[in-house]
Amino acid sequence: MPDNNGVNNTEELLEEYENTEAQVESEDEEEQEGPKEPSKIFKFISTLFYIFLLCSLGVTLVITIFTLDFLDIINFRNAIPEKYRKGWPLEAYYEFVKLHQLPEEERYQQMIYNEQNRYNKLMTDGNKNLEARAKALEESYRALIRTQKEQNRLDQESLRRKQEELALQQKKLDDGLADLEKRKKTIDDLSNKLASEAANIESSLIRFMEKENRLDQVCAIAAQMEPKALARVFDEVTDDQLIYDIMGGLQPNHSAKTLSYMDPEKAGKIMKISNNPLTLPQPGPSRSYIPSSLSNLIEEANANRR
Repeated sequence: MPDNNGVNNTEELLEEYENTEAQVESEDEEEQEGPKEPSKIFKFISTLFYIFLLCSLGVTLVITIFTLDFLDIINFRNAIPEKYRKGWPLEAYYEFVKLHQLPEEERYQQMIYNEQNRYNKLMTDGNKNLEARAKALEESYRALIRTQKEQNRLDQESLRRKQEELALQQKKLDDGLADLEKRKKTIDDLSNKLASEAANIESSLIRFMEKENRLDQVCAIAAQMEPKALARVFDEVTDDQLIYDIMGGLQPNHSAKTLSYMDPEKAGKIMKISNNPLTLPQPGPSRSYIPSSLSNLIEEANANRR
C-alpha cells in the first residue's frame, strides 16, 4: 500500500509540472505575438469619449476666457471689431457685461426694462400666434359650415324626391281606391238592376202562366159555341191579341169558320198577329232569347270589368 501511494503522488506531480510548462509556453507565445487588436465597439466608445473630453475642454476654455475678461484680468472685448460683436454668443456676452458695469440702481432699471421688453415681445408673439390660430380656426369653421350646408342641401334634395315619390304613390293609391269604389258602386247598381230584372222576368212569367190558365177555360167555352155566335162576340172584344190567343186554343176548322163570320177588318188584324206570334223562349241552356234590358245590363257589367 505505501508503494502505491508513492506512485500516485509521483504521477500527480508529473501532471502538474506538465500543465505548468504548457501554461508558460502559451504565455511565451502570446508575448511573441504582441497585444490583441481592440474590438470595433471599444474603438467607437473610445472615440466618443475622446470627442466629449475635447468639447468639454473647449467649453471650459471659452468660459474661462470670458470670466477673465469680465473680471478685467485679461481685457480682450474691446479689441474685437464691431462687426463681429453682432453674432452669438458675443452679442449676449456684451449685453451681459454692459448691464453689470452699470451702477446698481441703473442696472435694476435696465433689468426691469429688459424684462418688460421680453414680456412685450412674448405678448406680441403670443398675439400673433393667437391671431394665426384664430384665423386657422375660422377657416376650419367656415369650411365645416360649407360642408354641413352642402350635406344639408343634399339631404333636403333627397327628402324632397322621396316626398314626391311618396305623393305620387299616394295619388296612384287614391286613384286606384276611387276607381275601385266606382267599380264597386257600378257593380252594386248592376246587381240591383239584375235582381230587379230577374224579378220582372219572374213576375212576367207568372202572369203569363196565369193568363194561359185562364185562357184554357175561355178556349173550352169558345169551343162549345157556334162559329157565327163566337164571331159576334169577338167583334165586340177590343183586345185583338186576346182573340188570337183564344182562337189558338180552338180547332183549325172552328177558328176558320169563326174568322169568316167576323168583321173583315177585325179578321185582317187577327191574321196580321198570326204572322208574328209572341212566344216565350224555350227552356234549356241553348236558348238564344235574352230580353233587351237584361242584355244591356250584361254589356255594362262586361265594360266595367274591363
